[in-house]
Amino acid sequence: MTLPQEPHKVRTARNMAVFIDADNLNDATALDHVLMDLRHRAERVLYKRAYGRVDSLKGIESVLWRHGVRPVSNMIVNKVTTDSALVIDAVEAVCTQDIDTVAICSGDADFVPLATWVRERGCHVLCFSLSNKIFANPESFYDEVILLEVVEKPQSPVISKIVEPEVPVATDLNFSLIAEAQSSGGQIRPVVEAASESTALVQQSLTQKDLVEQVLQAVPSLRNGQSQHLSQVVAALRQRGVLGKTTKTSVWFAQCGGRFQLQPLQQPNQIAYISDAKAKQVAKASRDTASASPAMPSSEMVQRVLKAVPDLRLGPQMLSQVVPVLRQKAIIGKTTKSTAFFGQFPSHFKLSPKGQPTQVTYIEPCAPHVAKNIPQRRAAANGKD
Repeated sequence: MTLPQEPHKVRTARNMAVFIDADNLNDATALDHVLMDLRHRAERVLYKRAYGRVDSLKGIESVLWRHGVRPVSNMIVNKVTTDSALVIDAVEAVCTQDIDTVAICSGDADFVPLATWVRERGCHVLCFSLSNKIFANPESFYDEVILLEVVEKPQSPVISKIVEPEVPVATDLNFSLIAEAQSSGGQIRPVVEAASESTALVQQSLTQKDLVEQVLQAVPSLRNGQSQHLSQVVAALRQRGVLGKTTKTSVWFAQCGGRFQLQPLQQPNQIAYISDAKAKQVAKASRDTASASPAMPSSEMVQRVLKAVPDLRLGPQMLSQVVPVLRQKAIIGKTTKSTAFFGQFPSHFKLSPKGQPTQVTYIEPCAPHVAKNIPQRRAAANGKD
């Protein structure tokens, strides 16, 4: 799969038609991001239709309603009926309406003839697809290809099942080693430890500055500080081998020392680069705010966390046990990353190890009067000397 290394400049359409293959693009969160993006790509969207089986449409019903998309349910004899219904309506729309842009939301190669025909009619053709469902060389048939990352499912509230965060998943090496161990009848645990050591060596060989520079070389348009589509940036990084196929984007960018900002916080679809100058300004503003207001506004949230998990006062706790409790208490959202949440309180909580944290530690604050007396004690000691 070849993709453009730089995100395309957004082109504003006059009249757009959107056709969704719900049997292919059936992830509700991804589809919501697509429809939000399309709002900014056209002055008017004349057609918004989704085609698929009843169960496929049911899974994205709330998203379709929110964006005013008309669901078209088919009596399925085989998969061809869904594709045929979409193709017929698309051809009719282009022939009868003043359509200048057509968006096909599917990674199915069956729509290549339709895309080719629509382009021959003079229309600009877009393709939106999940990155793991796209056919080879889509840019040869579409004017623009936008890939989306599969959204990570929220962690289960059942503690006994939440064991995955303790297993390194940063590189493809982990999975190949585990598969080799299973096929040979060996024990998985030693293999995972070996994979973890290999991953650690790779991470140690690259500094934060190196990681940031790799991203900027892969996507130079990030240097201007403007937000870019996260899906396009990730696709370029995966193509260059900077980002592994199974690596979670939010976890990986967290290693870059806050030089990249993902928005929105809960389900990010945009990314912006924070330059050296801007990073220093933010750090200075943060220090000034902290010195001007000793009573941190985050203290109330910290107290809520400690009340929900009192054992944090006793020492380090497993993230896999703390996070489900906080989600149950509605302190952390169902889709909020634990690293992003605790990252808001660096003076109160510490996650370890870096990169793939599995533990959280509460940092007991120093008493204010003790801190004030330290300079006085030093002065008194110097006077005695």
